[in-house]
Amino acid sequence: MRKRTASRIYEDAEIHNLWMGDHHSGIHLFRGQVIENDAPGSGRSPDIEPLIDVAPGTVYRKVLHLDDCRTEGAQLAFVATEELEHDSTLLVTMNGHAVQRPPSTVACPDAHQYSKLTAGNKSWSRWYYVELPPEALKPGDNEITFEAADGRPGWQLSVADYRNFAIGMEGPADLPDSSSFSTDGGESWEEERGEYVVRLVLDRYREGGELVSTVVDSCSADGDVIKQCMKVGDIRIAWDAQVPAGTQLVFHTRTGTTPTVSTDYWSDWSPCESGQSLTDVRGRYVQWKASFHTENRGETPHLEGVQMEAEVEESGPQLDVRVLKSSNERILRSSINFRHEDYHHPSLVELRKKFELDAVVAGAQTEFEMIERLLKWAYLVPLGPCSTFPWNVLDWLVLERDETGQIRMNQYENSRRDRMCLYSNVALVAACLSMGLPARHVNIHSEGMTGHEIAEVWSNDYRKWVHLDATRDYYWYDKATRVPLNTHEIRQALVDRLDRPERWDRPYLFHQDLDALVKDLPIAFREGCHPESVEEGAFYIFKTFCHFRIVTRGDVFSRERPLPVSQGVEVWSWNNYLDWADERVPPLAHFTQHTNRYADMFETLNQVHYSLEGHEEPDVLNVSLETNTPNFECYLASVDKGPWTECASVFKWDVHLGMNSLQVRSRNSAGRDGIVSSLTLGRLS
Repeated sequence: MRKRTASRIYEDAEIHNLWMGDHHSGIHLFRGQVIENDAPGSGRSPDIEPLIDVAPGTVYRKVLHLDDCRTEGAQLAFVATEELEHDSTLLVTMNGHAVQRPPSTVACPDAHQYSKLTAGNKSWSRWYYVELPPEALKPGDNEITFEAADGRPGWQLSVADYRNFAIGMEGPADLPDSSSFSTDGGESWEEERGEYVVRLVLDRYREGGELVSTVVDSCSADGDVIKQCMKVGDIRIAWDAQVPAGTQLVFHTRTGTTPTVSTDYWSDWSPCESGQSLTDVRGRYVQWKASFHTENRGETPHLEGVQMEAEVEESGPQLDVRVLKSSNERILRSSINFRHEDYHHPSLVELRKKFELDAVVAGAQTEFEMIERLLKWAYLVPLGPCSTFPWNVLDWLVLERDETGQIRMNQYENSRRDRMCLYSNVALVAACLSMGLPARHVNIHSEGMTGHEIAEVWSNDYRKWVHLDATRDYYWYDKATRVPLNTHEIRQALVDRLDRPERWDRPYLFHQDLDALVKDLPIAFREGCHPESVEEGAFYIFKTFCHFRIVTRGDVFSRERPLPVSQGVEVWSWNNYLDWADERVPPLAHFTQHTNRYADMFETLNQVHYSLEGHEEPDVLNVSLETNTPNFECYLASVDKGPWTECASVFKWDVHLGMNSLQVRSRNSAGRDGIVSSLTLGRLS
């Protein structure tokens, strides 16, 4: 019998709208739902002011539609600013139910981000939350209004301008037209120029979710390197689950003869019942999926484990071999279909040629040294006028030459380079991509700070994503191993030191000893080429490692949109990010997509995983390969330390008496080879 606990399933499977925390016994529907229509256009573009004053005598109306208003709790989340030391109360009305929001110094005195993060005489734009009585909601259109309760100024609301909607969405802009204002007490209404950034946050389970398992070999244990020839008969799957009234948990399965799903060798999905025999068994390999559903939004199914039983018998010759050494890379796949950029995109080709990036990396002894050189280049390269959209680095970068013909680079008086952090890190991502190195943009922030933009690059040398900051030319590493760290690992060093889980109404940065947060850290930073130590800036940024998120696509040079209207100019409000969350730093209520699964954020790239299975011929093993290599070009194999040659994803390996060795790897379209997986066998007879 093959058993999988919920935690093991959750770690490996493809997950949609589901969640499992550290202290949960099972996988369940995600709790929390956001209703919004402003996200595509929210933010600040260069020529459009997003903030409007809540003027005395004016009522601001937002309409949001609800098909189902059942919920155990409700909040209104909105982006706003306050004047410093103001005394105006904001009156929020939901379908006639009034709630007052006093100034933040009164309403939430421990939330100092509203008074200490300032821009001129106002707070920096932030998310605000107002509790609503659930009975205020109704099916259909829900009317929300804002006004100054006492007729005094002090508040500003954010407007997602319709002219920006095409930036933040894919496809033609479909404008919602649900925001308006009245200057005559609601007798008449005038259409707003965009949508107020106002969202309903409902404390209820999402209606549906899905889990798709990895492929399971019903005839072999997980640790078996070589799978013997087997004939499979009956296969049964059973599951342990709690399914309260008003909820459903439905399973489907499919089977095949290959360890990777293929339409040629696999059956279609078929429904199955717990403990019952599967229908249409094509082969030994099985994949199952579970669909979660609830009509009762206060309840959810809980999947606690899955067991598989199979009736099998030997069906062919069994090779007498001993595994002497095995290195088989484990492929982590994200549930998010992250679209990688084409390494040969004309903009990247031009960037590489125009700025002589081949010369920048010439002589590097390792791939990671190449990455370090590109980091230094992105730190020093001059930037001209930049805009937050589109992310066209060729329009940002300045090419100048000195009297000797060498490309002129910047010099700085301190460790931080000029311009907003977004620009140099997007330039770094582009430079890495142009050299065939997978890279992406990451945003980090905490409630007590505005935030920061950085880059992550996949390192074949370290078999992981590495966090890089081109604003100061540095990265973090583990003191014990000297291995560079990714964003999650740096963040973990911070959250391990938090006194309590992070909350918006009491951010840790205003209530913990900040010197203690950075004292005796198990991680350290590599100094770059700056004229003074990066320590002050590195520790400052370290303290923001509370929340982090990614834009869920990397092909930002092939397709200009969708992107956030303004990454880092206003508080982050685009709703297409994937946000990391966990029990120490819970999900941000105003965002829809969250994960606490490592694979979703840190899928492994440029690796090959092999599967070996006995063959009907006595001296042969079937080899099946799979990879997650962006811009995949081909597989390469080396048998018995012979030359590397191109191979198919499935091939026969002739095993002779004595020592046998196999090495496999992938190659991408830029000609860059991936990480080697290897196997050494001894055949005795």
